[in-house]
Amino acid sequence: MSVRILGGSAKGRALKVPASARPSGARLRKSLFDLLASRAPSGTFLDLHGGSGAVGLEAASRGYQVTLIEKNAGAVRALEENARLLGLPVRILRGDALGLLPRLGQFDVVFSDPPYVQDIPRLTATLLASGVVAPGGLLVCQHPDKTQLPEVPGYEREERVYGSNTLTLYLREGAARDNIGPA
Repeated sequence: MSVRILGGSAKGRALKVPASARPSGARLRKSLFDLLASRAPSGTFLDLHGGSGAVGLEAASRGYQVTLIEKNAGAVRALEENARLLGLPVRILRGDALGLLPRLGQFDVVFSDPPYVQDIPRLTATLLASGVVAPGGLLVCQHPDKTQLPEVPGYEREERVYGSNTLTLYLREGAARDNIGPA
């Protein structure tokens, strides 16, 4: 499977994709970064399920300060190699995303696309309640189009459907983004 960075300093460069990864397609990634260009064009970015790095490394290529979390040791090695080959400064943490949340601090953009079957509405509620999204920040959840995510007080919700995938965006109310970074 060939996955390429779509924009920024590493535009056009290929990623090595680990067997365990299920990368977001180019159309969806392009749409995601088009949406971010008007809502959160810079700042800190957390990819909770690093996988191939298609989203997190794309964010780094576009100038975000990126932290990627990944459980799978082979995928972590691939992420580290891809970041090194592309010359992208990212922080890669191995472990369970929810387990690491309490020590991560706040981010301007948090991206969640779990690679395994789980209760995505419950995961979303946990993320929104955790404080990982900075005031004025954005949580972006990629999920199957048949999964509905709820309205949540304190967040403005927007939904975009791309074939069988949906991006649900939660904009946290509060002060304008101030490039609050990881703790």
